[in-house]
Amino acid sequence: EVLLELLEQCVDGLWKAERYEVISEISKLIIPIYEKRREFEKLTQVYRTLHGAYTKILEVMHTKKRLLGTFFRVAFYGQSFFEEEDGKEYIYKEPKLTGLSEISLRLVKLYGEKFGTENVKIIQDSDKVNVKELDPKYAHIQVTYVKPYFDDKELTERKTEFERNHNINRFVFEAPYTLSGKKQGCIEEQCKRRTILTTSNSFPYVKKRIPINYEQQINLKPIDVATDEIKDKTAELQKLCSSADVDMIQLQLKLQGCVSVQVNAGPLAYARAFLNDSQASKYPPKKVNELKDMFRKFIQACSIALELNERLIKEDQIEYHEGLKSNFRDMVKELSDIIHEQASIRVAENENILQEDTMQSPWMSNTLHVFCAISGTSSDRGYGSPRYAAEI
Repeated sequence: EVLLELLEQCVDGLWKAERYEVISEISKLIIPIYEKRREFEKLTQVYRTLHGAYTKILEVMHTKKRLLGTFFRVAFYGQSFFEEEDGKEYIYKEPKLTGLSEISLRLVKLYGEKFGTENVKIIQDSDKVNVKELDPKYAHIQVTYVKPYFDDKELTERKTEFERNHNINRFVFEAPYTLSGKKQGCIEEQCKRRTILTTSNSFPYVKKRIPINYEQQINLKPIDVATDEIKDKTAELQKLCSSADVDMIQLQLKLQGCVSVQVNAGPLAYARAFLNDSQASKYPPKKVNELKDMFRKFIQACSIALELNERLIKEDQIEYHEGLKSNFRDMVKELSDIIHEQASIRVAENENILQEDTMQSPWMSNTLHVFCAISGTSSDRGYGSPRYAAEI
């Protein structure tokens, strides 16, 4: 009876915590007990709860309004204040959309009551702390925003937002740096340090903080940073396009940033910096090919996003969309010129025709769909067909 009561309380708690997906697992323990006792009324209540839980899952997956928490790395420095906690690092789980300033103020208040507010200082910098440089007269607390971390294999297995916020024990944050010592530099100098933290237990947990027991650092060189940035932009577009309820504002904002053809901004800046003939030879061929391949995926994502945007916009946004398409064409053309995988464009009397120079080109096999997509024409003829209609 005690176990049953605790399991029922657990279901109530999971409902309040919006962890609807776990309710079915707990119900699997409750149902056999009620079935054995032939308590059919209670069984109907359990299945009613399950029905409600699955309905809620569908609802939050559609609206994307469920927020399952925010995570921060918190480190404590000051032997005379924190004693055995000195130098310890934890991952804190905070409710919903807790901001960095909010948790920082709360920690200052909490430890200020203990040590005196004037004796507590927050370290906003995410870099590794040099304890020798800290003033021992103060209690120092370093707070850094972190995100759950998954490798590529885990990402394919954890498909939903719930799965990416449940049973997690690895977190990541990144910090820019340059070899000259500055944090920010030009694209050719900009490096990035990725820090992956592993906790001793997984969230959700009975406590709101868990100690960090392992740290791994990965230093990304400038060309790696470029590949990483294009990969992130591609993933953002793919996520927006795959949503059941497309956020048009976000889609257009992302598209506008992605198809930018400004000299020192947008994805093209990375292509100019690392894929130009004069630059590519400075980097390992493998890294250059990785960046090229990521650009191919990026172009495909842009084309799908533009096609989706064209289907969903209203009349008052047609001119804006035409501007996006024009920028996109310019970007594809310059990108093709940079990596020497080009399409030749010839204009017929009543229609525009895009014809591929080199049928074997891996670049063009992916980008030909682009021109079909943004013009609304079909690409069902296949990429091997010598003629493609495009609104150029």
